Amino acid sequence: MFNAIDRRNTQAIKLERYRDQPVLPMWVADMDLATAPAVQAALEQRFSHPVYGYTHPWPELNQAVVDWCAQQYDWHIDASWILWLPGVVPSFNLAIQAFAQGGRVVVQEPNYPPLRAAANHRGCTAVPLSVQFDGERWLWDWQQLEQELAHPDCHLMILCNPMNPHGTVLGDTDLERLGQLCLQHQVLICSDEIHCDLRLDGGQHCPVGRLDSLRDHSLTLMAASKTFNVAGLGCSFAIVPNDEVRARYQRSGLDLLPHPAFPGYFAAEAAFTQSQDWLDALRVHLRANRDRLAEAIAALPGLTYRPQPATFLAWIEAELPAGELMQHFVAAGIMPSDGKDFGNDRAVRLNFGTDRDTLEEAIQRLSDYWRQKMPS
Repeated sequence: MFNAIDRRNTQAIKLERYRDQPVLPMWVADMDLATAPAVQAALEQRFSHPVYGYTHPWPELNQAVVDWCAQQYDWHIDASWILWLPGVVPSFNLAIQAFAQGGRVVVQEPNYPPLRAAANHRGCTAVPLSVQFDGERWLWDWQQLEQELAHPDCHLMILCNPMNPHGTVLGDTDLERLGQLCLQHQVLICSDEIHCDLRLDGGQHCPVGRLDSLRDHSLTLMAASKTFNVAGLGCSFAIVPNDEVRARYQRSGLDLLPHPAFPGYFAAEAAFTQSQDWLDALRVHLRANRDRLAEAIAALPGLTYRPQPATFLAWIEAELPAGELMQHFVAAGIMPSDGKDFGNDRAVRLNFGTDRDTLEEAIQRLSDYWRQKMPS
């Protein structure tokens, strides 16, 4: 089911950016895997009609999201809470514009580049919240977090759960504690949960908006894009339970952000209503890829990869001078994402959302290079 797909001549940026370099492109966070058959069929059916005019969400589409949230997260939402948007990145930028009041925005770090940059792009001050490995997962220092949330100019925190690049999942206990702090200091949370359906080891995702303490102080950003590999369709949604927060958020984006393109709507509906079996199989495939990569990295002295429960992204670290790890990966014939863009120039992020043959080729290239070039 998850075999190699030839992506050449599709203008995919994953390939085009490095098309003249002899590297395996394993950087940007889309997968090399075909989307679910039901999604393909829904798009083919819609495109068979020759008129591609304006399209707004319809009741069955919203109901698909309502049902998905109930089935996957035990989160019982109302369809009126759903706001459709052209992507998670513009969505959290809009949240900063709407709620940060030109002040300080707490952002965990390392984090993926658009999220790190968003506060400064919107005329605010990004306040990095350092995330450290505690022996099992990455998490912030709670004392530092409370200190930042208590600052009088802090009105917003941008959360990323599951974390990108680490893959750590924040559970109910973490979020309850976070919710109490945000409630105490009247800080709104905008939670990017775009990878939440890619929990590879089981367990139920807890959206921030499901918690009583955060119900009226949160925006939850989700999409079918990462899970079902349709990121190029430009479609996401925010779930905002509080009427006042939702209205303010909507006003901030009025005539500023475009509506999602209609193919994204059709893909999301088919994903959430007809593709559970495909998703179950995808998780098995990605879990096997993750575990195989972890086994291979563990055999290479000087490299550290701590596999986590979610996403198709591996955060690989080394005790080398700044920037050298990225150079070594490129020399080995692999193009990951450069860790410096995430806040750590001694790491890389590697996308293992690919077919098994490509992953094995990457492992072979890295292993051969590392054993030849790097001291044991």
